[in-house]
Amino acid sequence: MEHLVILSIVFFVVSIVFSMLGMGGGILYVPILLFAGVSFKQAPAISLILITVSSLAALSTFLRNRKVDWKLALVIDPPTDIMAFVGGYFCALLPENVLLGCLTGILMIAGTLMLKNNSKYNRYELLSENKWWRWQRNFNGENYSVNLPLVLTATAFIGVLSGMLGITGGIIKLPIMVLICGVPMDIAVATSTVMVAITAMFGLTGHILNGKVDWRLGIILSILVLIGGLIGSKISIAVNKVKLKKFFGVVVWLIAIRYIVKLAGIF
Repeated sequence: MEHLVILSIVFFVVSIVFSMLGMGGGILYVPILLFAGVSFKQAPAISLILITVSSLAALSTFLRNRKVDWKLALVIDPPTDIMAFVGGYFCALLPENVLLGCLTGILMIAGTLMLKNNSKYNRYELLSENKWWRWQRNFNGENYSVNLPLVLTATAFIGVLSGMLGITGGIIKLPIMVLICGVPMDIAVATSTVMVAITAMFGLTGHILNGKVDWRLGIILSILVLIGGLIGSKISIAVNKVKLKKFFGVVVWLIAIRYIVKLAGIF
């Protein structure tokens, strides 16, 4: 019982922080579950339950503030969702060491992206190349440019990993929108939340068809995550997202190092 209480508190805090960033929290949900003794066959599905709940909770606030670019989400998210289902369905066929290695690689990439100084990227320079494959988007008075071949390929790849690992890819998709497409941070966070919720549901469906879902633990933790998602999305309006993102970049890298050591011991 004490173990469950501690686990619930940890998930509550993580859901608050990552709801502020529009990332769903899956990048830490799975490692935390693994630390708690949950197997790699169960952890991704539980994580996807929690991500779905927290993202939908956070989305209610972002919708009221009219920050979601629905057209952007509808264009770049479908490849992620389809491939998330594929990844979730075939997850059971891969050895745990392979999944752990993939998770470690994603943690390293995500941590690096979160630590990057976005200010050195001039997003208006992205608009100077008027190519047929670039979608020039205007939303809420903001202009940005989407390199469709690059972004759609990246989101499809993210989808496979999302379904397998229970991370939804928001932690990578958010930097893609900000750094590559030039989407303003507040719009990127809100739009990412929509995509994270949909991707999580597709990935979870794949796990359900495999029967690899611990519904009891998932429902218990989802209640705390739901409350955390509501709180985090409200705090999001005032918080300094850049500093918070860098702080969690360090946290994600520390977790990655922990798994690198573990993998080194295995091989």
